[in-house]
Amino acid sequence: MRPAMAVLLTILSLAACGNWPTPEERVLAVFEEQKDTVCEMIEPYSTDDAVEWGELENDLEGVLHVYAMKVRGHDKGVLQFVCVAEGIAPAGFVAGFYYSPDDEPLLIGWGLSGPSELVEDGEGYSWTDGTDNSYYTERICENFYYYQEVN
Repeated sequence: MRPAMAVLLTILSLAACGNWPTPEERVLAVFEEQKDTVCEMIEPYSTDDAVEWGELENDLEGVLHVYAMKVRGHDKGVLQFVCVAEGIAPAGFVAGFYYSPDDEPLLIGWGLSGPSELVEDGEGYSWTDGTDNSYYTERICENFYYYQEVN
């Protein structure tokens, strides 16, 4: 069975029971289904070989976009995998996972701040600017983190 079909069947099964998966559950399902492919794609990236992520994102079912991002305080770029994007700016919600070469929780997306501005929050870390803009990240496994941002 194709990974996308397995994810779709899982979502439909939960929907039939009246239990819609949370964005985090949806992202984690996509990550688990695509983990081997993502790790294979990251290998040349981590050795400084040029990788065209725009072309490769089409190979990842359940992933809308892949971005290679520069994050303050990190020499290597961070790879952001967007899986959920809802709403229209300035009132949107985005969730996905990212590859952190240093295996540290990072504030990605807005690019406004550095990791020192994240504060511990339950099982993960969060950030807010005191308005309705917020960010949460939590470790999935070594070098991979779930994230969600609301603005």
